[in-house]
Amino acid sequence: MKNRLEELDSLRGLAAIFVLFLHMYLMVPGNKFSKIIFEYSPFRLLISGGESVVLFFVLSGFVLSLPYFNNKQSSYLSFIVKRICRIYLPYLFTVIVVIGCRELFYKGQLKGYSEWFNSYWVSPINMEVLKDHALLMGTFLSNLDPVIWSLLHEMRISIIFPLLMLVIVRLDWKKGLALSLLFSIIGIIVYQLSKPSNTGTELVATLNYTAMFIVGALLAKYRIPIANKFSLLTKTFKIILFVSGLITYLFIHPSFGIKRFLYPQISPFYRTVIDSWAVTGGAVIIIIFALNSSLFSRLLMNYLINYLGKISYSLYLIHVVVLFTAVYSLHNILPLWCVFLLTLFVSLAISVGMYHLIERPSIQLGKTLTSNLFIRSKPHFNNGIEKEFN
Repeated sequence: MKNRLEELDSLRGLAAIFVLFLHMYLMVPGNKFSKIIFEYSPFRLLISGGESVVLFFVLSGFVLSLPYFNNKQSSYLSFIVKRICRIYLPYLFTVIVVIGCRELFYKGQLKGYSEWFNSYWVSPINMEVLKDHALLMGTFLSNLDPVIWSLLHEMRISIIFPLLMLVIVRLDWKKGLALSLLFSIIGIIVYQLSKPSNTGTELVATLNYTAMFIVGALLAKYRIPIANKFSLLTKTFKIILFVSGLITYLFIHPSFGIKRFLYPQISPFYRTVIDSWAVTGGAVIIIIFALNSSLFSRLLMNYLINYLGKISYSLYLIHVVVLFTAVYSLHNILPLWCVFLLTLFVSLAISVGMYHLIERPSIQLGKTLTSNLFIRSKPHFNNGIEKEFN
């Protein structure tokens, strides 16, 4: 098996571009025709931004856990330093850019655009905003860049992830899955007992998203026995499984799809828990096919798609900044479809530059800072994995 699973990079790249498309979709007030096309048909995939974030969490758990199963895990301090450099430094660059763009181009609310769009960039920049963004504090539904909320959970979970792996490497898949469910259940209990404020809701949401990381780690742990079982499936069963995974992934989400008919009276937090687990199930199936289906793998290994995966984090961070700046600058000059097309190309171009000038140097800085901290542990994690799964 390849040391680097590049198909997963490609999945991340496609997910990032779908987040961009979702934000374009949310710019325009909806109508019945657009809802039918983009919310209740296979075209739902193109705006599956919320699902993409859950996929990111599962993929993070998968990739971050691999060194523990290959006996190449680093020390806790080394891991944390690398994660800070990997996630926080490009994020901080983006915050500086978005603050500059907001101050230069924001012109107040625009008529003809959605309430979602007009709710952003309205808050003035003050010391409280700067502190919250610098420290990833507060409720952190950022008024500057709507994608930032997921980084709060990513950083929190990264802090405890090595501790989680001390447990996960010793559990079979059934106990590991029970552990992941336990995190969601604890989050529900805390929410129910405390009825927290928005800040508290963010904390219990972190508990729920921790479960997605654990599922990703379990998927990495059992990737070889899963591949062996996958090879025994018939073609018909694979097709049914893939279609079922896509349906589960796309159509049970808190903002779109059939959830309105399934549980309209359930509070938003409980919907998020239920839906994130449904999306996780679909994401697991998609990842399994990405790694084991020759047809799907060939598609994902296309050079352009794979390169999109390499710049996916930069694209995820910067695209809203480009989108909002383009709209405020050009809404009286170009038709919206031209603004969207320009946003797509400019976002990709800036992401390439950001990847090479900000993201890769940040990763290298993490490696340099931790070069003397790296610790290899004694091999003991792989024994019995296939036996446990079977």
